[in-house]
Amino acid sequence: MPGPYNVTQGSTVEFTVEFLDATGATTTPTSATLIVTYTALAGSTAIATVALSQSGSFFVGTWGSGVAQLGLATFSITGAGQASATTGSLRLLNP
Repeated sequence: MPGPYNVTQGSTVEFTVEFLDATGATTTPTSATLIVTYTALAGSTAIATVALSQSGSFFVGTWGSGVAQLGLATFSITGAGQASATTGSLRLLNP
């Protein structure tokens, strides 16, 4: 997944993901989770875990970046029973 994606600090980041099997066909897991790892405003490493909601064949969810310092945050999206996670990074910028 390309990135990092530029995000204005304090904004809400929207995630939409579609899961594919080994042949590239859409597959729908029973659940999906987003994990964002970032540096909190207090300076410590923090982890936010978000249960994604199913919308048709997609899973959607949001993360509020107002809790994070400027810099890089990483994310990982996993689906129940999926062999691997989708990962990427966010670059938090001044508003």
